[in-house]
Amino acid sequence: MRTKTSLLVGALIAASIIGIVLMSGCIDEKTAETPKPEVTPVKEEAYKTVTDMRGKEVRIPKEPKRVVAISNGFIDTTMFGFGVKDSLVGIGGCPRSDSDREYKYITKTYTYSGNTYTGAILYPKIKELPNVGRPSTGINYEEVASLNPDIVIIRRWGISTTEEFDKIVDAIEKLNTSVVVLNDPNCYDRPEISTMYKEIEILGEVFDKQKEARALINYLDKEVQFIKERTKDVKEEEKPNTLFFGLSSKAREKGGVGNVAGVDSIESIFLEDIVNAKNAYRGVGRVVMSSEQVLALNPDVIILPTSYGYHTPSELYEDEAFKNIWELKAIKGRRVCSISHTSCRSVRLEFPIDLMLEAKCIYPEQFSDITLNEWVLEYYKGLYNVDDNKAEELKKAQLLMWLDEEGF
Repeated sequence: MRTKTSLLVGALIAASIIGIVLMSGCIDEKTAETPKPEVTPVKEEAYKTVTDMRGKEVRIPKEPKRVVAISNGFIDTTMFGFGVKDSLVGIGGCPRSDSDREYKYITKTYTYSGNTYTGAILYPKIKELPNVGRPSTGINYEEVASLNPDIVIIRRWGISTTEEFDKIVDAIEKLNTSVVVLNDPNCYDRPEISTMYKEIEILGEVFDKQKEARALINYLDKEVQFIKERTKDVKEEEKPNTLFFGLSSKAREKGGVGNVAGVDSIESIFLEDIVNAKNAYRGVGRVVMSSEQVLALNPDVIILPTSYGYHTPSELYEDEAFKNIWELKAIKGRRVCSISHTSCRSVRLEFPIDLMLEAKCIYPEQFSDITLNEWVLEYYKGLYNVDDNKAEELKKAQLLMWLDEEGF
């Protein structure tokens, strides 16, 4: 027979067991109701924002992998300099021809391929990329969409109105891709080299190549400042009257002898601001002139730009089409100079070459220590970090082979 004491002890033990069980059940229930939150790692943001030359903030991938570059060689050659050329999947700009062409410089005839240009020499695969067109003649939007780009970079040039260009940009944006807009210096009322430097800065931000962009700008500006320093002391009355004279067959079809660039043109502004010479034509715009009008200007120096083809002094010196202006001081004094070939007029990374050609032709004494053939090769080697052979190819692409024989 149990004692009261043993019964009491048993009851207490049972109560303790029940309490432990109940307590255990409460803890389990509470744990089930409020589980510990799972810690989810925050992924790194895959996008960034850049401000383009519209002043618009554009959301783009941090590392663009599929890029369509619509320009006349400026964007893709800058990308080559940045080391990001492999991200190109499409380009836009002037169409190219595979047919061979030729030009004559004084006594020698040179042959070149219409499909040889800076971008193709630096990155041969670029010739295999689809060309999606250009703003002035139309963009192939279906082609752009088929390339599935994560960014389209388009440079405004040669388009008549901002409204037209904006429609093109809007159409590309509707393809669900980011669009970064750059402006060629020609887009401004008064073109300045600084806007081109801004383009390079923006491309540096797009590709996270800010250091390379700054180095490129410094390289270009070094040559600009070199020319300005050499000519800064030339007095106003000593500046040769220089005429940008386009020997376009189109001008002759209209009854003129050629076309000239006015003081508001980018050629004239750079000539006067950097080379420190004077434009012989003080009007504005690009004007077709008769022989009588050109004779009245009677320039000291003539610069021949690309104008519906590449033109050399030989045309002015020998072609009967220009016999009515053979009495010009520039022609009689053999002070006619061709600048490099630029199809679809726009400012590219080669612009210091043209400035140096102009400076050497206009001021031979100030630049007597510069042999242009050597200077051009060194410029290309420094610009694109290429060897001698590649620099020679680039010089040939700009149709500057004549520098070899001129000792210019």
